[in-house]
Amino acid sequence: MTDPAAYPVLFRVTAATELRAGPAADQKAVRALPADQIVVMVTEAADGWVQVEAPGGQQGYAPAGLLRRQVAGAKSPTHVTETFPWRNVDRVNRDPKMLHAAFRDRALRVVSRLNAEGIPFGIYEGMRGPWRQNHLYASGRSRSGRMLTPVQAWNSLHQFGLAADFVLALEGRWSWDADEGQAHMWDRLEAVGRDEGLVSKPGERPHLQLDGVSVEDLKAGRLPPGADASWMTAFTWITDSWDGKPAGPKLK
Repeated sequence: MTDPAAYPVLFRVTAATELRAGPAADQKAVRALPADQIVVMVTEAADGWVQVEAPGGQQGYAPAGLLRRQVAGAKSPTHVTETFPWRNVDRVNRDPKMLHAAFRDRALRVVSRLNAEGIPFGIYEGMRGPWRQNHLYASGRSRSGRMLTPVQAWNSLHQFGLAADFVLALEGRWSWDADEGQAHMWDRLEAVGRDEGLVSKPGERPHLQLDGVSVEDLKAGRLPPGADASWMTAFTWITDSWDGKPAGPKLK
């Protein structure tokens, strides 16, 4: 994992204020910061101001006294919108924008390289909410069906946008076929994935995840650097809205 000092620090705005061009109240206002807006720290507080980045990429300064370090389980942010129906356990999220940037670019390169070889893989499922993760885990255990995943919520890199399931798109349908005609395609998926820094898991062949990260680090809030607004919005909503078990991660 990267040095923890490089991980993003998230703050929640506790009362409406303005993002300013400099560290003073008389500096030009860059944009409004509504209560409960989530921002990313750029530099540590100095003289009562913190340099932050708001969703959309605008950087500026906000009053340190109106920022609270964000922790999972804190007040649900009313200004962080639910960008996907995460609680609907039957909905599959395929939007690459919600993947963490540390994984997204690699995943899209894998798809692009394979497609260029005539191998029609696509991202079948990317970021997955903990509600759906527990629903899949229950299959073959507390409800009928075959076992679909060996891990519960927050023990999968899907919840952090650092993993995806890659599936063949054959004749207009998703296909998990791995017979003699397609076996080489799945081998190429794993080979190209390794070349891009993505690894598979035993028994979960469609699954590739970012290499070199551990669930323990992620659950402790030690996340890879490079978080952007689309991932941050989705991840913050999920962690703040999760009230199930196991407990969600702590955002440091």
